[in-house]
Amino acid sequence: MTTTERVIKKVGSFGWYQLRVFAIISYAVFFTSFVLMVMTFSTAEPPWKCKANSTSCTLNGTFKAGDKDYEHRCQIPRKDWEFAVEGNFDSIVTEWDLVCDTAVYASLTNSLTFLLGIFGGVLASILSDKFGRKTVVFPFTMLTCTCGFLSAFAQTYWVFVFFRALAGIGLGGASNSGYILVMEYIGVRYRGAVGIGYWSSWILSLGLLSLLGYLIQDWRILSISTSAPGMIFFLFWWFTPESLRWLLVRGKTDEAKKTLKTAARVNKKVILDDDMNLLGTDEEKERLGDIRDLFVSRSMAHRTLLSWFCWFVNGLVYYGISLSTPTVGGNMYLNFFLSTVCEAIAMAIAVPILNRFGRKKTIIVCLWLSGVVMITAALLSYYDDGSQGFLAGKIVSAMVLGKFFITISYDGVYLYSSELFPTVVRNTATGTSNASSRVGSTLAPYIVYSQRLHPMTPFAIMSATAFVCGILFTSLPETNKKAMPDTVKQICGNTEGDKVDLQDEDTTFLTEG
Repeated sequence: MTTTERVIKKVGSFGWYQLRVFAIISYAVFFTSFVLMVMTFSTAEPPWKCKANSTSCTLNGTFKAGDKDYEHRCQIPRKDWEFAVEGNFDSIVTEWDLVCDTAVYASLTNSLTFLLGIFGGVLASILSDKFGRKTVVFPFTMLTCTCGFLSAFAQTYWVFVFFRALAGIGLGGASNSGYILVMEYIGVRYRGAVGIGYWSSWILSLGLLSLLGYLIQDWRILSISTSAPGMIFFLFWWFTPESLRWLLVRGKTDEAKKTLKTAARVNKKVILDDDMNLLGTDEEKERLGDIRDLFVSRSMAHRTLLSWFCWFVNGLVYYGISLSTPTVGGNMYLNFFLSTVCEAIAMAIAVPILNRFGRKKTIIVCLWLSGVVMITAALLSYYDDGSQGFLAGKIVSAMVLGKFFITISYDGVYLYSSELFPTVVRNTATGTSNASSRVGSTLAPYIVYSQRLHPMTPFAIMSATAFVCGILFTSLPETNKKAMPDTVKQICGNTEGDKVDLQDEDTTFLTEG
């Protein structure tokens, strides 16, 4: 067990102090999640139908992407057809008529958000390792929520895209740095629970978003109501500490000791001078790493490349399923709500599964199972005869089971990567891995768009990548119940990852010690 792990155990592995940090960062996650996922509804394309008494459009029924006569409206005058919407539904597709030659613009909007998220993730990870986690989390969160708010007032498509792209930069940087800030204060015993709990705020926001989407329907009002509360996040600056591990590897030992004393007092623990003197003896002397250190040895390069690929696949499948909500059929708000419920259930059971069977096995099995249900959804899409049975099958396989398994995998990857890399490059490693996820999510809108070419294409692509990723992931080491490495030397010298005796780990959870 490293010096840092021992000292964290002394002040409490997870007490009121860590809970405060957890709650503050979760607030940021909650509202940045709104800004990101509101695109499911703001860029949704409803089916179309012929106008009554039209002489050039005589088709009956409604038509969505993938249907036989979907492209027919592109050969007739615009006045002869209309969107088949219910209530006051509005999106950028209906407002700016993004159909036919401009239909890809809706996908382009979402892709640019994710694409700029790659830049934001890499930039934030480098800045975070150099200047601190807290210093990055706050400005990137504020950028996200402010741009999400301003996008609602755009009067033209390209102004809307501009603000969504800037929001993407903030999203790419805020989520990963916030996660690392929280995890670097947590002891071994509680890393799994806290890691999954951290993303429960994401699930809560999605559940509320499905309700707000159903009630509001207008994309402008929905964007304003879901981003405005996040703009007051800066008020929490004074209540948020810098990462203890970052302070140590940066050589800020005095500040780290002051932070530990505060944590001990809040957690009602006693920390002795001898414990404090342990600091400054090893980890903090390590040079802060950069992206080059991810390839300093064959072992590090292997971890880095597979981490990148696994994040890519999880991002592709997760957001591919999410963005398929309006196209799979049925009520898109109900589909979104069902997938959110499945995510919540998946997160609830992910903690015991990841702890009981380990990070590696859980991620592999869930990737393979998601591949099975995705290929099932692909076959159902191909043979779909329009009946309720096929619709229910697609919703269950994709929105329910597919989202369930990929959520466990995605959550596991977040936790696994934070344990796989040493402190000096942890944020750079997870930040670049997150950027790989953004590459996958950038492609996700086009994967969904490929339904216009063949109904099987989207889910078939998701299935294939999940299977391949699971196979490659078998070559990585297990990190469950092992101390987090602090230096690159520990990995290169195969001295990292010592088993931690959880009987010796602090077991007081939010109680007086």
